[in-house]
Amino acid sequence: MPMKLSHAALLLVVCVICAAFNMRIFQGLDDMMGDNYWVVDTTQGDHGWYAMGLLPHLKTVPKDVVRAANTDATIKDKFIIYAQSGDFAGNSVYGICFGIPLIMYLIWFAFILGFPDRVDPYLLPRRIFTLAVIVACSVIVNLFLMRIAADFIRDPMARIANIAGNHSSLLFHNAGIWFAILFSALGTHNHSYNEAPAPDSRNWQTQASEKFNWLFTLLAFVTILEVALVKNKLALPDAAVDYSVWIIWVVIFMRMFGFSPKYWIKRIPGISIMLVGTLLTLPVFYLLERVTGTLGAGFASPILAKALGAENQNIGLSLMISIYLVFWMEFAAAIRMNGPVKKAVPEKA
Repeated sequence: MPMKLSHAALLLVVCVICAAFNMRIFQGLDDMMGDNYWVVDTTQGDHGWYAMGLLPHLKTVPKDVVRAANTDATIKDKFIIYAQSGDFAGNSVYGICFGIPLIMYLIWFAFILGFPDRVDPYLLPRRIFTLAVIVACSVIVNLFLMRIAADFIRDPMARIANIAGNHSSLLFHNAGIWFAILFSALGTHNHSYNEAPAPDSRNWQTQASEKFNWLFTLLAFVTILEVALVKNKLALPDAAVDYSVWIIWVVIFMRMFGFSPKYWIKRIPGISIMLVGTLLTLPVFYLLERVTGTLGAGFASPILAKALGAENQNIGLSLMISIYLVFWMEFAAAIRMNGPVKKAVPEKA
């Protein structure tokens, strides 16, 4: 049965509030840095790193001091720049950075906790434990990625957070989404010890061929699309970030709506929610930027035009579209509208 409209609205509101609070934390990091760099404090511990070498000791230093020292050939000890304002979900790309935590919280609440209408009081503590494991896995993976980025850094003026994945918050939540989907697919959120009977393998060959054919067809489509968007300055120059979300979209789309068009045409309501929701989300962030003047949408953006040039005012469009296609697709599944349309079967007299 579809989720009640009131429950669906409550789920959406709770996810938005949690994502907004989450993004405010990252914005707070930007506020703390101000016009300074966060640099690695090499005076503390072994090369300034602790917690198994994953996290750095940091201190803030004015940018002009860092630039002067790092460009002065007579100074041997250079500053190792860790981050600067804008690396942690900066206001200029708020619309993009808001989307991925929104997806992750939707998965956590709707599929892992069963919120708001399928919470089993007996299973809730175990589901919360599963969620905690996902969070821990996500944090550890991203700390390793940040540390690897630090190891490979060669340009003393480069920003480690951006090398690790454009925005550390985007990277963190990308990993959170992957782990949430993985744990959900493994069935750990149900914590059931009942094993399902083995499926009939007689149709595997045909289904596998069809599934892989359409999987690679969709991957080819999004690859061509991403290349075209990058060439036309409608996506980030570092295509890996955008492309990773498009790949997530392909995987979730096939999981939600089936692996060939013969299944997709039976799931028009869910696909419509995905498309219409995305089309409505884009103008909301566009208007938000025009009203606030500081919270960027990532496309048609005066903020990006001022910072990067008028030709780059739309570089967030690809990421915005892919993120919110995934979000509204997940929302359609959360309210149980991703299944096939049920037709009334006339009863026999």
